[in-house]
Amino acid sequence: MSFRRRTLLKVIVLGDSGYVHKRFSQQYKATIGADFVTKELQIDDKIVTLQIWDTAGQERFQSLGVAFYRGADCCVLVYDVNVMRSFETLDNWHEEFLKQP
Repeated sequence: MSFRRRTLLKVIVLGDSGYVHKRFSQQYKATIGADFVTKELQIDDKIVTLQIWDTAGQERFQSLGVAFYRGADCCVLVYDVNVMRSFETLDNWHEEFLKQP
């Protein structure tokens, strides 16, 4: 019987735009607060579960701050290639992530 180690990683999506299911969508409904999906991967002898959290870039939910960032192992910074401002704000998102406890 093989023993597989399990790992849970919390990944948060940060940026001014909503990226869902490998594509941007004009019809995407804004997340209310924060939402997450899970993705399980097998890497060598480990089962890795990614818990991917998103607020859809809604600035009004930035006040979730501590709760949203709590326990995050990493972040994915996203932006809309058609909106320069969303790229320019990535530094702010990155700084916010780094200063969370």
